[in-house]
Amino acid sequence: MKKFVLLPLLFLFVYNLNGQIFKDKYIKDATKVANIWLKQINNNNYSKAYNQYSEKVKENSDSTYWLKAIDQLMIEFGIFESRKISSSKFENTVEGLGDGFYVFLEYESIYKNIKRCDEYILLGQNDKFKWKILRYDFSYESNELDPEKELPNQGN
Repeated sequence: MKKFVLLPLLFLFVYNLNGQIFKDKYIKDATKVANIWLKQINNNNYSKAYNQYSEKVKENSDSTYWLKAIDQLMIEFGIFESRKISSSKFENTVEGLGDGFYVFLEYESIYKNIKRCDEYILLGQNDKFKWKILRYDFSYESNELDPEKELPNQGN
């Protein structure tokens, strides 16, 4: 009887372990692509970065507009200083995108003109098993709104 109980448990353990190994590999591979993509942006290679978007994104966007927008954004952010991954997650389904292989990455980044920038990237594997950028988003705090700085015309 013990063998009948242990065998399914062993199978589940091996299955979960194997699944986790694949998830870790997917996250690692997608992270490499995202890091190269971000480096291209930080080095003003916007056209190369745009080419890393998935075909679906490129079909629904204007490359000229995107190139101008990312250039303006990088001017606003200032010189890139550092970046580290704060979270990563693998999913096999995303609302609105359906089933597939997806990796969500969140970075804590520092640029010269802003205190802290959280950058979010969603990657998906295409039909040729290549990781492509599906979405890039960000949030940040501006130095201009630093509460520690004294506002003009604040009398003592």
